[in-house]
Amino acid sequence: MIKKVVLFVVVLSGVFVMDNHKVLGDTMGEYSQNYHLNAKSGFMNDIQSIVYDEKTQEYKFYYLHNKDFKVGGNGTEWEAVSTKDFVHYNSLGTAIKKYTTPNGDIASGTIYKDYDNTLGFGKDALISYVTSYGEKGQTQNIWFSVDNGLTFQAYKNNPIMTPDNKDANFRDPYVFRLDGTFYMYLAEGNKIGVYNSKDGIHFNYKSGIYNKIDQLGLLECPNLFKLKTTDSHEDKWVMLFGGNGYQRQETTGTYYVVGNLIDGVFQPETDARRVDDGSDFYGAKFMQTNNHQLLGLGWLGSWDYNKQVKTNTGKVGSMSMARVLSLTQKNNYRLITNQFLTSTLFKNKVDEQTVYTKETTADALGYKTVVDKNIPLKSFALNLNTVKDNEAFPSHIHIEIDNQDSFFKFDLDTTNGYYMVSRNSTNIKNEEDAYGHYAKAHVSKINAVNQLNVQLFVDAGSIEMFFPETGETYSLAKFSESANNHVTVKVNGDTRVAYSVLE
Repeated sequence: MIKKVVLFVVVLSGVFVMDNHKVLGDTMGEYSQNYHLNAKSGFMNDIQSIVYDEKTQEYKFYYLHNKDFKVGGNGTEWEAVSTKDFVHYNSLGTAIKKYTTPNGDIASGTIYKDYDNTLGFGKDALISYVTSYGEKGQTQNIWFSVDNGLTFQAYKNNPIMTPDNKDANFRDPYVFRLDGTFYMYLAEGNKIGVYNSKDGIHFNYKSGIYNKIDQLGLLECPNLFKLKTTDSHEDKWVMLFGGNGYQRQETTGTYYVVGNLIDGVFQPETDARRVDDGSDFYGAKFMQTNNHQLLGLGWLGSWDYNKQVKTNTGKVGSMSMARVLSLTQKNNYRLITNQFLTSTLFKNKVDEQTVYTKETTADALGYKTVVDKNIPLKSFALNLNTVKDNEAFPSHIHIEIDNQDSFFKFDLDTTNGYYMVSRNSTNIKNEEDAYGHYAKAHVSKINAVNQLNVQLFVDAGSIEMFFPETGETYSLAKFSESANNHVTVKVNGDTRVAYSVLE
């Protein structure tokens, strides 16, 4: 008989921020994160293109920013940010300002680097293809930068594309060049429209993508990449996009479909699956770092409740941790998360113990306590690792994080891999059923039975779970002002548990 070892490790790590301005923005908001990018001011949502600067050896990216959110203003613009490690950030100012042209504000889009000056704005100019919302509806526009993406100028003949109907969904262009032809993928309601162009300015309709995606509500923010699978070494195309899984009892989220490309048009071969199973990984953008990996960033939020968050500063919104993803052939081609980029966070061990739950007393519901600690930190990480041994393995594992204004609970059924996540917060207004959407429990599943290997990255305004054995993740916003977290871990069976505390 092969003996299996039980290991249950808990890691609680404090985060000390050296430069709050770089990380937290211009003003401290009630829910400002310590190791996540926060809105500079006002409201943050969709993440825009990620570009690597070889000269400075840093990444530059953008996010949609409504600086006037506190005073009831609307409209977004592109806020520029740089980073070397996706933990510490530098604000570079507003790259594309809103309402400076008759076409309206600046919404989502993509950046193309014009290596050979095809568009005529200069060799290596950065071209932003972007949607604006104005009197003509959702229009596609070109803005160009000749200062390495710090500022952009409007193309004189904007808009380059207008909808047939000004009320039509016609937005979020993703543009790439293949074999001398430019292709634009546009979110158009429940389909993705495909357009082509020889000069990168004048686009013609080519096709529409419906298959596998037309049951996911209003589609947004398409991305497309060619990836080599890490196991079978096949070349496959992956289309990622925002969708609404209400018909599948899912929240809004970021989805992907795997397939092939024929004459520039994506051909879906798999069903749509989620990049992240949580309720708050949306408006995502991805960058290809090599032939088999992507770097991904998302907005930690949802339109169901983010605008109903209680705030005196008017500062709401943050970005997810950066993640590295790859494609595997297993289980009909799965896009998995390999790791979150945590840089030098979570390194100092301060406690280590072993608990055998057979020697502890169960509560009235049959649960035995493994961890019951007050953690006086806004930010920490929690690692748990369990593997079934010869004893009766617990059928349920609970993790709870409770403080004065928010609550989080993770309940795993180890017999089938299903888990439920529930949460609440006193900082969500009960307007437009925002609190109901926020507090609704959600069920998901990990591809593992009789074990649990999970990392929880907790910050002031979010919890991101990573299951390293399977590459699955679950991200959520938690909107808490409290630095006093009470962490509880319970199991309903007898097993040997080892845990350590890091700060």
